[in-house]
Amino acid sequence: MTEPKKDGRQDNSTELILRLNLPMHTAEIKRIDTDAAGKYLLTCSKDKTAKLWEVATGTLLQTYRPPIGMENEGILYACALSPDGGLAAFGGWTRNDDIYLFETSTGRLRYRISGLGNVIFDLAFSPDGRLLAAGLGGGEGIRVYRTRTFSLVASDSDYGDACYKVAFSRTGQLATVSYNGYIRWYNQSFLLKKKKQATGGKQPYGLTFSSDGQQLAVGYDDSPTIQVLDANTLEVAYQADVMEISKGLRALAFSKKSQTLLAGGDGFYSKLLNGQWGRHIRVWKQLGKGSYQDIPAADSTILDLKPLPDGRVVFGSTRPDWGIIDPEKGERTYYQAAPINKYASFDLTHFRLSQAGFEVGVKPTGKEAITFFVDNRVLRKSASVQPTYTDQKGNLKITDWQNQYAPKLNDQVLSFLSSYERNRSVDIAPDDPRLLFGADWNLYSLDANGKIRWKTPTQAIAWCVKIAGNGQVAAGGFSDGTIRWYRMSDGQLLLTLFLHADDQRWILWTPSGYYDAAAGAESMLGWHVNQGEDREALFYPISHFRDRYYRPDVIDRILETYDEDEAVRLANAASTWRSPGTQTRKIALELPPSVRIESPATGSAVQSDQVQITYTVESPNQEAITGLKILVDSRPVSVDRSVQPIGMRGTATVAIPRADCVVSVIAENQHGASEPASVHLKWAGAQVEDLSRPKLYILAIGVAKYEKPEYQLGFPAKDAHDFCDSLLRQQGRLYRDIETRLLTDDKATKDNILDGLDWLQTATTSRDVAMLFFAGHGIDDNAANFYFLPVGADLQRLKRTGLLKTEIQATVASIPGKVVVFMDACQSGGLMKTLGRRGTPDITRIVNELISAENGAIVFSSSTGRQYSLENANWGNGAFTKALVEGINGKANYYENGKITLKTLDAYISDRVKELTDGRQSPTTNFPPDVEDFPIAVRE
Repeated sequence: MTEPKKDGRQDNSTELILRLNLPMHTAEIKRIDTDAAGKYLLTCSKDKTAKLWEVATGTLLQTYRPPIGMENEGILYACALSPDGGLAAFGGWTRNDDIYLFETSTGRLRYRISGLGNVIFDLAFSPDGRLLAAGLGGGEGIRVYRTRTFSLVASDSDYGDACYKVAFSRTGQLATVSYNGYIRWYNQSFLLKKKKQATGGKQPYGLTFSSDGQQLAVGYDDSPTIQVLDANTLEVAYQADVMEISKGLRALAFSKKSQTLLAGGDGFYSKLLNGQWGRHIRVWKQLGKGSYQDIPAADSTILDLKPLPDGRVVFGSTRPDWGIIDPEKGERTYYQAAPINKYASFDLTHFRLSQAGFEVGVKPTGKEAITFFVDNRVLRKSASVQPTYTDQKGNLKITDWQNQYAPKLNDQVLSFLSSYERNRSVDIAPDDPRLLFGADWNLYSLDANGKIRWKTPTQAIAWCVKIAGNGQVAAGGFSDGTIRWYRMSDGQLLLTLFLHADDQRWILWTPSGYYDAAAGAESMLGWHVNQGEDREALFYPISHFRDRYYRPDVIDRILETYDEDEAVRLANAASTWRSPGTQTRKIALELPPSVRIESPATGSAVQSDQVQITYTVESPNQEAITGLKILVDSRPVSVDRSVQPIGMRGTATVAIPRADCVVSVIAENQHGASEPASVHLKWAGAQVEDLSRPKLYILAIGVAKYEKPEYQLGFPAKDAHDFCDSLLRQQGRLYRDIETRLLTDDKATKDNILDGLDWLQTATTSRDVAMLFFAGHGIDDNAANFYFLPVGADLQRLKRTGLLKTEIQATVASIPGKVVVFMDACQSGGLMKTLGRRGTPDITRIVNELISAENGAIVFSSSTGRQYSLENANWGNGAFTKALVEGINGKANYYENGKITLKTLDAYISDRVKELTDGRQSPTTNFPPDVEDFPIAVRE
């Protein structure tokens, strides 16, 4: 798809911008690049970020965030990685036509080159790293810069149309293509030596040199032809066999070892191979002269290819995803896709919306149908029966609308779309003749005469749309994986929903950032904070502002009021502790610190179990640093609570295991904790087998017989007993020793529980595992503070008799070993009725707090959202504990290797609880950042 031209400038800068945040990109990967050694992969995306990956493992090492604005400002079309891997260059649709240069190891914006004249479509470093070339849009041609000083070396603006590709040869010559049909070749002094009219098509787009620099392959946007030219004369030497390919192949690469040429399609080369449809990469032998093989690569358009030194080739595509092809083996050897649901389909009837918009149903590509209910936050794996779109109603008929540039209304061409924009979806309102069109970059509402009522930019393709039966709201499914609700009167965005592809995590938010989320989902959204044109932006997950923006009560009212301000006003008025007015404090004035690790660089090899870390800490608003925590594999090894000066540089010697690990630094100021700055370290020292086993410490609490009769439950005390018994069988097997403190019924006093937490904190070492098990009542007070109820709890005196969540969090955050929490504290249905209260305790909030980077616990929760945890005499336990004990005792040995890991246990509990409760209860397991799966039991 041709990109829109940049035909005007807008100052779209803003202090904070709400953005999705996933490990993988959320929009198509436009360009990729590698360093000379093939150690790193750089990707850039239309989601306005760039990412650095370790090729060997696929590990995400850094996310780079240049300054951005609203609408198109900040989209990255081009990236390049210096041969030594130390410098990353990005460009695209930027405010001042900028190229941003980042230090790869620290994420610091080192330099900005501005004023290039138009959109930057491609970037390339010379093989020696001394030069950087840029290909520009709008006929502005090319620019070449010296990387030592970032000064301009050469330019050529006589192009006439966009330059989508620049390429250096092994010896430093530069070749380019222009969209008006020319191929150019410059010598090492950047004198134009050859300029040839392309003969394989009118719009040359792809370009690559062979490893020896003697051949130059060219691909076209408007033709399937692949030509290989003599690099010195630009004469066509031969053409590759493009049988079965009808349109252009934009992405090209020569393998550096095998004598092969590879090409990928721009949305057109999809074929059936071995019973599977998908995007393929064609591989020709003899540098394109020989026979070919088609290798399945991805399920979306291949946009870029780059060779690795070992002969393999990396690809990036629109899904977004990236992977590695081995031409000699003829197969894909690595693949990493974004966990994004795809809503594009030839049959758009899968998208459904209820009368008032509360129920939305979709069938993501390659998956079963799912339905989400906004009113009770339930996600079900079932198809919706609500209405779908229509393109005909009464005397209105929309035709030629799917993936077309000129849809028709009653056989009359409509001309409302922007240049180069295609329409993707339509609907007609059920109550009056209002039309809705979803397109590449905008959502449009038209009247019955085809006149635009409103136009709303979307920054994503609107694959499907539907107007609700009441005509007040419309929803659409977009290419970034979101589902969005818009007010039909004026196109105002009301709500956005992101459903993770795991069909468990979701987050739902308003334009101002008020949100509700499933457990473990808060990290998927956050605030991008610009720091000016010459500094990298900051990013804060929305969880940093949980106290202000976690507002399920506001979300409840959006589709009732169709107005965010009114929803906030009503929610505040109904609260017993919030101000009745709309919150007006600026979060830009209340930001946590930011941390950067200066050394060692991520991916460094280490041979000593003592590593010196150098770091810098900044407070955006100049507040003092009140705490500093260093973690190894998400567990604390150093905590400093002294007040430090504003902006600090420090060093610390950190003990690490003799294995690959992640070292992180977290700083705090009065507004909270920073995001962790992390480095991945590779153990290169002597391999010493560790034959010692960890020790397990268990604090298990279960309260069924409360002092107040109206609080009584059936099985929590037995649940705690059974949990301990299941793990005590691991004595001498997985664990060298197991110590337990079992507090049930009359023993589960507040004092005893606090003593138990102190014991767990002081006894556990960095080599051990600590487990907390809670079963009983949990409740929120009127200020949304969660309390676990000990045996003597009195709801009229919660502060004195309840266990506040902060006591649990403080313990979890201080334990140096691995921490696993089992939370079965939502058994409050009967209790709520007794008290005349509505709803369940907000277990989601406490789970999200426990798994945050500063606390770092792995949390198994018995239920999610607004569900109750269920118990039944036929089970002899609560449903959660029954499944948990069964799994530990061996039924979670999914891989038949004798090991029960956290993830196999999670899978078993999830399926078993849903089976026991007929789907009324959905447990979840959530991991903090940088914590990997590990065994917690072994089967006899």
